[in-house]
Amino acid sequence: MTTTGEHTGAGGSTPTPRPGPRPGRGRVLRRYLPIVVVLAIGVAVAVRLGGGGGDEGGSAGSSAGGRFGEALVRSGPMTPQKAELEGKTDVDFGPNCDTTTGRIKLPVIVAPPCVAPFTGDNGGATSPGVTADEVRIVYYQTDPKRDPLGAASLGQNGVDLDAGAAKRAVDDYARLYNKVFETYGRKVVVETFTGSSSSSDIEAARADALAIADKHPFAVIGGPAQATEAFAPAIASRGIVCGPGCSGAPPEDEIARYAPYLWAIGPTPDQGSKLAAEMVAKLAGPGPAEFAGDAATRAKPRSYAVVHYDTDEGQQTKPFQALKAGLARQGITLRTDVEFHLDLARMQDNARTIIAKLRDAGVTTVIFTGDPLTPAALTKEATTQNYHPEWILGPNVLADSTVFARSFDQQQWSHGFGMALLPARGDFSTDDAVRVYRWAYGKEPPTSNVTVLEPFVRQMFAGIHMAGPRLTPETLRDAFFRTPVAGGTPTVPKISAGRHGIWPGVDWGGSDDMALLWWDPNATGKDEIGHDGKGMYRFAQGGERYTLGHLPSSLDAAGVFDDASSVMVYKTLPPEDRPPDYPPPSG
Repeated sequence: MTTTGEHTGAGGSTPTPRPGPRPGRGRVLRRYLPIVVVLAIGVAVAVRLGGGGGDEGGSAGSSAGGRFGEALVRSGPMTPQKAELEGKTDVDFGPNCDTTTGRIKLPVIVAPPCVAPFTGDNGGATSPGVTADEVRIVYYQTDPKRDPLGAASLGQNGVDLDAGAAKRAVDDYARLYNKVFETYGRKVVVETFTGSSSSSDIEAARADALAIADKHPFAVIGGPAQATEAFAPAIASRGIVCGPGCSGAPPEDEIARYAPYLWAIGPTPDQGSKLAAEMVAKLAGPGPAEFAGDAATRAKPRSYAVVHYDTDEGQQTKPFQALKAGLARQGITLRTDVEFHLDLARMQDNARTIIAKLRDAGVTTVIFTGDPLTPAALTKEATTQNYHPEWILGPNVLADSTVFARSFDQQQWSHGFGMALLPARGDFSTDDAVRVYRWAYGKEPPTSNVTVLEPFVRQMFAGIHMAGPRLTPETLRDAFFRTPVAGGTPTVPKISAGRHGIWPGVDWGGSDDMALLWWDPNATGKDEIGHDGKGMYRFAQGGERYTLGHLPSSLDAAGVFDDASSVMVYKTLPPEDRPPDYPPPSG
């Protein structure tokens, strides 16, 4: 983590690659699935590909460019939605369709709609990486032996670093999903590519992107965790889809620049900033800093600061400015803000500087946006400097997971609360990836990290399934835009992309909502990778999730700090979160 600045003051054919800026040299922390791309956490349980596309015109439900509303559904494969629009009641969707739900027979809540079984001409070589018989996908993984510092940081949190087991899991899911999804006469071939250096090596990331481009795949999933800002544009600018896990979560202007080749998961950083501003205004706002860690600070009126992650090239500057502006519109002016870059080797030293700046500025309330490792350094240093502010968790990457929060200073975090992009959870066995693997193969998956690895694979298959026979980056974009909204329950975030009226304009993200949580330092239980321990996040109101404009009006209304209405881990999933049970595919 390198402190880089403090700001004080008030508030069908071969695709033509889109031009973009020269990839930068900053160390990039992926805001969604960052360093911990192999972490066994259900971060992607219900997160879907979002993003792509630059059309801003038209209202929700319009048919601008054939890419929204009814026109978009009609232009795709035959689904129950299309059949209804066309007045067809006799469509045979095949044996893999659950006609009750209108979704394929896959035991997950967010299974895609059924499509009519394909026969005929699929168009052959419709795009680079696509032939009449195959769709070639490259799955990027980092070799932990070449990334010792990152591996050490992960290993101390119990992360499975076995790259061979990860590859076996990806291969198994690809084999299964070639049976379950409609691939229009093609086999989806997933080839593993092992990175040539550490996840933060910018030059290696560029070289790896060139090596992958020489393989001429249709898409890449996964990427070098700390160098996606170099890796993703190098992939997308060569007309290759940079799919789930490849690009991290770039801001919306960058997604538009490379559309339809650059994809993100989770809310975009811009969307996360809007949610955070509303949350802070409604749940905290003006008034005394009542959740600070000492009596003197609790007696003071709130004085806010944001500690926010960015890259050397300022990739996250606009989302931060959006957060700052959103807070100002709600009547909250920042006393200061401190920007940081991720530098594992200097993290604690730089935390010392950040905390000193916050303390000297008289900040009572710290909003943190960023990665899951930095809060540990910040909170430990705050205690060392006898500084006990309020801590509010803003847009974050897995800092809302118990496995990482247990490494934070417990004295500081005991009064921490904020936004959860992760859903409330059941135990490990209820995760989609684990359930699907057991369902298909009758045994445990080869690595606990399937909870992150599997969604990458499934999302790509779902896109191919909804794209129709003539697969291109453009029809893949349309596939995600036409997929109906799903989820929105405690353990399944609401997911959509395109125009569904949830966000103003075109939704370039994946998940659309958030929950509210706080840290209980005395609670005990299992973390997201099955380790028993002390300290747990509690999800308010049983993990109820909220979209923009619909957050509760106060902490009391939200149920924050009300143990009785909270949930830590569901022993039994809520009824609406239990997927149907189907016989596994044969063969």
